[in-house]
Amino acid sequence: MKFAHIADAHLGYEQYRLPYRAAEFAEAFRRAVEISVREDVDFILISGDLFHQSRPSPETLKEAIEILSIPRDRGIPVFAIEGNHDRTQRRISAYHLLEGLGLLNLVGLRDEEVENEHLRSRRLGNKFLVRGIFEKDGGSIEIHGMRYMSAAWLEKNPLDKIFKPKGDAILMLHQGIKELVEDMMGILPESQRDYFELRLGDLPKGYLYYALGHIHKNFETTYDIGKLVYPGSLQRWDFGDYEIRYRWDGRAFKARDGTRKGFYIVEDWNPRFVELNVRPFVDIRIEADEETAKRELERLGKEIPTEAFVRLDLKWERPFDVSAFYSLLPVRYLYVRTRFERKSGKGEKSREVPKVEDYFLPIELKAIELAGVKKLRNVEEVIELFLEGEWEPKENSTDEKAEKPKETGKKSEKEAKKSLGESYGKKKTPQKKGKDLLTWLGGER
Repeated sequence: MKFAHIADAHLGYEQYRLPYRAAEFAEAFRRAVEISVREDVDFILISGDLFHQSRPSPETLKEAIEILSIPRDRGIPVFAIEGNHDRTQRRISAYHLLEGLGLLNLVGLRDEEVENEHLRSRRLGNKFLVRGIFEKDGGSIEIHGMRYMSAAWLEKNPLDKIFKPKGDAILMLHQGIKELVEDMMGILPESQRDYFELRLGDLPKGYLYYALGHIHKNFETTYDIGKLVYPGSLQRWDFGDYEIRYRWDGRAFKARDGTRKGFYIVEDWNPRFVELNVRPFVDIRIEADEETAKRELERLGKEIPTEAFVRLDLKWERPFDVSAFYSLLPVRYLYVRTRFERKSGKGEKSREVPKVEDYFLPIELKAIELAGVKKLRNVEEVIELFLEGEWEPKENSTDEKAEKPKETGKKSEKEAKKSLGESYGKKKTPQKKGKDLLTWLGGER
């Protein structure tokens, strides 16, 4: 028996709002399927997140249909479950559409009973547990599984009460497992370091292969009598999912290899990782003065492929112009992240970086806050604030020693509005407005 195990294709994902990245995610999935077909697998497993969202665009659906037609036309069945990105609470999902076209077989808890060449159903409460069936040379394999579920749901519905393998069986899940996530903590994508809903002991026993998805780093181990495998995502997910990382130690850059991208071919229950050549992500961090940073990054830039996506993390004591680094690292995509830390000398008190409050009056800060809301819902409040507030410091011609405004602790928004004019000058008498702002702006007084 020979099968392919793929997960986290994320079709339709325009990473960093770049449309060509969605095309690259689709191309990686196409290559994985084509390699699987060339390997003459008996069937293909997709362990969730085939799509990046539950409502894929027409273009994304078209790509999925074209790619999944490749194994269908060769008579190779595909078994799939929904992941957290592409599952839906509606009765019908994009997976049902693909199943209706004969492109895949959806495994898991379903409202309706399904019986066909590759699917069987068993009633479980008010649902049906639909499992896959593959038969060859007089033998058969059952493929159990279910879509992504929350930790709260899994706590109330233990998996070992749902899944009870008999004979040769595979379990497909799209979940994170706490102990395994902790083991991979240093190499996981930054966005996935709290991705777990299960503990290892929550997994039901008796399966020969645990086909998992959800974690974007490839990983394999054993559990009970079977192999437990995460193939990882087909493309790089973020800069924590790097191909190579460089860290400056004060004298030179130290390199560390990152994750591989690909999927598994499993033959006689032995998984073999198939690596895909995808766009490289490079993560660089340096703490140095401007001259050193420019010199060393120019040297390092010659080793980085121009098609790479690069994150440059700069830390310095004194601000300097970062625009030059875009020419020193001529790559396809460069994200510069800067951190400023002014260190104090011996016996010298450290100086804080000026805060935004040091540059604006409270009335200005309030206006910025109100105007910053999306769709500018508070436009009337902003204009009213401008009309009623005084923008000049308070002057007292009869008393040269007029008191300066004092901070008296936090005030409520209502009190703050009432005292804005009084704190920074005499309150102006507002112009008489019409019934609403638009009438008033039109010239009616």
